[in-house]
Amino acid sequence: MSVVIITGAASGIGHAVSQVCLGNGKTIVMVDKNQDKLHTEAQSFMTKFSPEHVICFACDVTQPSEVERLAEYSCKQLGQVDWIFNNAGIIGNLLPAWELQENDINQVMQVNLHGMLNIIRSFMPYLFKQNFRSHIINMASLYALCTGSQMAAYSMSKHAVLALSESLYFDLNRLKKPVDVSVVFPSFTDTSLLASSGKLNHSPIHNQLNNLLAHSRPAIEVAEHIVREVEQKRFYILPDKEVKGYCEDRTKAILLQENPHRNSVEQLMCSLLKRQSSEANL
Repeated sequence: MSVVIITGAASGIGHAVSQVCLGNGKTIVMVDKNQDKLHTEAQSFMTKFSPEHVICFACDVTQPSEVERLAEYSCKQLGQVDWIFNNAGIIGNLLPAWELQENDINQVMQVNLHGMLNIIRSFMPYLFKQNFRSHIINMASLYALCTGSQMAAYSMSKHAVLALSESLYFDLNRLKKPVDVSVVFPSFTDTSLLASSGKLNHSPIHNQLNNLLAHSRPAIEVAEHIVREVEQKRFYILPDKEVKGYCEDRTKAILLQENPHRNSVEQLMCSLLKRQSSEANL
């Protein structure tokens, strides 16, 4: 039996990863704070796959005590944990940096960063005792590699996820612990991420992102790519080849001490949309 923990599993990429893992014969623990939706989606999976392979656990990852209960249940009752997808995340309010209030930033950081840390802190003592290598997969974003107008809070949180993942990798390797790490940089995927963007649901940037998400790759395609890369134990996972080109351009700009290129981010968005549109027409 192979056991996979997936946070944010009731929707989006977390839901898609759950489906892919079930299709590969793994036992999954679906974790989400939205208890009603979690149970609905778990029941749906139980009708398509073996019911004994689907477990749901309502949990708010920002609450350390709830995460401790999740870790204890998963490791003691199921006997092992093979993979952990640290996927729960929100985008928060889309505002110019100077208009962000402390609560706007704290809310995003609590879920996207501190929730991830809670999972790592609670599960590590159990993972270290297992007699095989386990794997933690942290969900960052394209916005861990770039930023844009009105994306300060979300982008800061995802840059922090990248830094956390790299530091975790070095810590585990230096201490020779039996845990592998990956960090994932999905770009625009057909998910409900913008549902968490609060009060500015009709702002121009919100509408632009909504259009990108509506015409982007299905989450199941992204999840299949992610799982394949995890199986190969890749650390950096980039589901879209266009993002690699953007990273090269951004690194060159930094080394040349050029100003940030807003147009290059927009060009990346256009390239992704163009490819996705052409694939949809095949």
